Amino acid sequence: MKDYLNYTGDFSDLSRKDLEYLFILLENYKIRYRKNLEIPNNLGFGLEFEFENVLLYYVKKEMSKALGFEDWHVYKDKSCSYQIDGFDVGGEVVSPILYDTLHDWELIGNILSVLRGLKADITDNTSFHVHIGAQIFKEDIKYVIRFVKVWSIFEHVIFKFAFGNSGIPRTKILEFAHPIAEEIIHGNDYVLSLDEIRKPLELSLDKTKALNLSNYHNLFSDEEVNNDIEIRCANGTLDKNIVQNTVNFYIKLMLYCVSDKYDEKLINRLFDRLKSKEFKLYQQSYAKDAVMLVDMIFDHSLDKINFLKQYIKQGEVVFVR
Repeated sequence: MKDYLNYTGDFSDLSRKDLEYLFILLENYKIRYRKNLEIPNNLGFGLEFEFENVLLYYVKKEMSKALGFEDWHVYKDKSCSYQIDGFDVGGEVVSPILYDTLHDWELIGNILSVLRGLKADITDNTSFHVHIGAQIFKEDIKYVIRFVKVWSIFEHVIFKFAFGNSGIPRTKILEFAHPIAEEIIHGNDYVLSLDEIRKPLELSLDKTKALNLSNYHNLFSDEEVNNDIEIRCANGTLDKNIVQNTVNFYIKLMLYCVSDKYDEKLINRLFDRLKSKEFKLYQQSYAKDAVMLVDMIFDHSLDKINFLKQYIKQGEVVFVR
């Protein structure tokens, strides 16, 4: 694996044999938790961890014992909460605004340890949501449109990555995080063509979709409490490595859309040719598309390899066609 980690070129330039050998090496490769991800200091994000089968009282009690969780909250959630003898069981832990610092990554690791210590369950009902500050798009609707295009082109890859350690989606994902590509490509009664969009809300992406822009009310607003983009498609997890790797991918995907690296001609060509896929096909591996995506958005081989490790599931054999 060392040769691949030190590789500075595009993975798509590797031979078919070398790529398939990389995929074999990924079977025993471990994603490691990092001190930081080299994300801009002013870029904030928030996390929601859903869980089941622990009384919310116990979660709040354990959080109150530790330093640093004063601004973290525990809530009921309709997808994973129920009551026993009047006590709420299962729900979500919601973070304050976090940044790419050692302190905040340690806090994230600690809260996940708390949930694991309480024997919280990650089940077919639970999910993991990431909120990213809307300032990432620099108050310009063109960057939002770029992001929606890139997401739609690679949505079949992104979803499988977001399944985390599992190779399949949670049962109710189409109810709470429906794919957006088909609507973006073909439109419906509520979605304008991308050329007509002037503000994020016109995309009609809400809490039923993989991307939720309903808190992104005004590109120029400093008054919105939750002026953010929410990404909702990830399966539930208490694995800090999966959490960090997922945040890293989401944010660097967005940063690509505002960077000088963004290839307008390539993205428009891919988007114009795009055909929607049945959701069941999102569970398959698309090696060439995954490699194209990592080459596009990541500068370092470590990020590329970590993405591919999470994308290609344990025991899966992947061929380059």
